Amino acid sequence: MPEWEEQLTWQRLKEDSEARADFLAKSQTFIRHVASQACFHSLEWGRDDELSEALIAFNEAIDLFVTDKGVPFLGYARVLIKRRLIDYYRKHSSKQVMSLDQEGIGRGIDSYLGLDEFREQEQDRERAAEIQQFAKALGAYQLNFKNLVEVCPKHRDSRETLLRAARELAFDAELWPQVERNGKLPMQALALKTQIHAKVLERGRKYILAVALLMANQHDYVYLREYVLTGERGAKG
Repeated sequence: MPEWEEQLTWQRLKEDSEARADFLAKSQTFIRHVASQACFHSLEWGRDDELSEALIAFNEAIDLFVTDKGVPFLGYARVLIKRRLIDYYRKHSSKQVMSLDQEGIGRGIDSYLGLDEFREQEQDRERAAEIQQFAKALGAYQLNFKNLVEVCPKHRDSRETLLRAARELAFDAELWPQVERNGKLPMQALALKTQIHAKVLERGRKYILAVALLMANQHDYVYLREYVLTGERGAKG
């Protein structure tokens, strides 16, 4: 979970208009990403009405969300955005709704979805879709889930070190694009940046690459990201 998301006080967001406006502004990247993926083309703020609809759905998710339901907020908001876009396309008689409905999001109902209904109907499907998508992404780097089980560090200190390397890699504007282009870790550059010995990075190469892939595409992996970053916070404690 992003650092700014960890610091949220949901009741404050519901009651403090300034805090909500700040949260909505910080969430625009996520909103645009989800809406663009749902619509199968890039959307731009100030140009595409779909983003206005997505923003409304995200704002509604804030009002409906409570923290004791065992539901990740971004997972819930993601489904509400998709549902609202289905309604939008239906009202405008667009063929785009057919592509969205193929994901099983619409189910012929309106965009409203309470948290209890989300837990019963949507969470398992969303989680399964993330796992399937991540498995495909891993395959592009000749990795799979079995590899990750085998190479996951057993000791807390080792795990913390490799997680730090993965984070540095994922959010570096120069190093991560190199990974996407070449399919390989820029080992020397990462060792220089993190001050972690190259041999340590090499031993943890598969783990670093998989976790960095998850972090760099965090908006796609709401559930898997939460699992990994919870482990990271635990490792630090």
